[in-house]
Amino acid sequence: MNLRIITIAIILFPWVVFSQPELDIKPNRIEFEDLFNRIDKAYLINKGDQLLTIDSLDYNESNYIIDFEDNRQLPFTIVPDDSIEMNVTLSGFYHITVSDTLDTIYVYNDGINNPELLRVKIDFFEDEYGEFIGTVSDSLTPLINTRIYFFYNGIYLLDTALTDTLGKYQITLPQGEYTIAAEKDSYYVVFHDSTYDPFFAASIELDSGDVKTIDFNMLKIIDNTLSVSGEVIDSVNGSPFPEGLVVIRRGKHVPTKQSPELLQQDSLSAFAGFIKSDGTFKVNVQYESYYYIQAYTNYFLPGYYNDEGNASVFWQYADSVLIDSPVTDKNINLVRDSSYGGGTISGFVDFSLDRGQSDFEGITLLARSLNNSELYSYNFGKESGEYKITNIPYGTYEVIGQKIGIDNGISQIITIDPFNNQITGIIVNFNVTSVEDEEQIIPDESILYPNYPNPFNPVTRIKFVLSENEFTSLRVYNLIGQEVAVLVNGNLAAGSYEVSFNAENLSSGIYFFTLQAGIFKETRKMILLK
Repeated sequence: MNLRIITIAIILFPWVVFSQPELDIKPNRIEFEDLFNRIDKAYLINKGDQLLTIDSLDYNESNYIIDFEDNRQLPFTIVPDDSIEMNVTLSGFYHITVSDTLDTIYVYNDGINNPELLRVKIDFFEDEYGEFIGTVSDSLTPLINTRIYFFYNGIYLLDTALTDTLGKYQITLPQGEYTIAAEKDSYYVVFHDSTYDPFFAASIELDSGDVKTIDFNMLKIIDNTLSVSGEVIDSVNGSPFPEGLVVIRRGKHVPTKQSPELLQQDSLSAFAGFIKSDGTFKVNVQYESYYYIQAYTNYFLPGYYNDEGNASVFWQYADSVLIDSPVTDKNINLVRDSSYGGGTISGFVDFSLDRGQSDFEGITLLARSLNNSELYSYNFGKESGEYKITNIPYGTYEVIGQKIGIDNGISQIITIDPFNNQITGIIVNFNVTSVEDEEQIIPDESILYPNYPNPFNPVTRIKFVLSENEFTSLRVYNLIGQEVAVLVNGNLAAGSYEVSFNAENLSSGIYFFTLQAGIFKETRKMILLK
């Protein structure tokens, strides 16, 4: 009897061993070489003959962003002899220390080897640090337990500190450029240097060994009943964000001019609040009005609230909210920022007319790739009109300027490559002068402007203005007069227009573009250099 039982066990044992899922990770080691090589991938392969479940990951979430092909969310399954691509982005590059350069990502599963390991090697790290110190007060009274927020490059929330019983704080951080804010219950969030608008917050450069003193004087909230609250949500998986910033800015869609009663002396036009660990936010405002609600969090593009619940990067797809009481459930969906590089674009914001310093308020600058139309990183325009966008991969871009109530401003085309990755002096021009109810100025005669840039490779922009409603054509010809592209062909209303011409399929040489609108006809020359 015992011999028979043993014999059956021996026969079944191989079946038990081989009828299992088995996870294999290829490659089992990834390496990040520099700022421009911060994204890598590995494949999760089911080598077994049963369905494999990937349960969860264990890794340093402050250092990496991990996602899977087809936006799969954990847990998910892999059939035998199949694989799933796992993308790993080194997002927290700015605070990697020497102790982080060898790391491990643990992949938990129901296979033979649980967990399976993915080794990580990082070839660069931060070893230079400085210190911030300061005091937070309400006029002359120190404020204890005030939280101080430190944004690296103005957009990445790196760390926080709390004030002590004397209203003082102290923190050691990696060298770099920071935007700093203070938050305390019953007070408006304030940024350095004494502004309530993060767009105008002064940046501080922290060098190795520096001790920078940044003090804050906070303003008591006037009316606790005027507020807006909600959640900030990942538009892909529906999960809330545990940290970030929400900005409330006056405006109405379609925008209208502010009524005189809202322009009271010492009134604020923008307010900010921080996202709590459960993804919720609440921001108080000073006066009843219509406001736009915009959210920011690490590694995602900024987004506006809209009634449909869509992820809206641009204000044109947002909806304003009347805040005349406690307003709730205004949730904001965000989309991933594609940035993983080390390039920088900086320059100035410009307006067609001399509009005054206040017009620089509330401008967001975004880098848009002309290679795939994706948005890569963003930052804010400052009170001086300056801006700087960081962490951009190699490629060809244009900078888009966003200001509520004005058509987008667009820069010239910029290419970031290994030989030129720190681009300066790029102007973002808001050509449309109509803000809210102002009318667009129409010239007496139609105008065809030179293309920009010229020479170009392979994309250029052509701007023209029509004085009247006309059937309009804009065509491109080669040197021997052959038509190679039709950019416009139809009825257009009087006004300003700008079109993009992509000559990727054409050879280098001289080309001509001709605008014909009614009796108006003009031709200009452009040069394609590849």
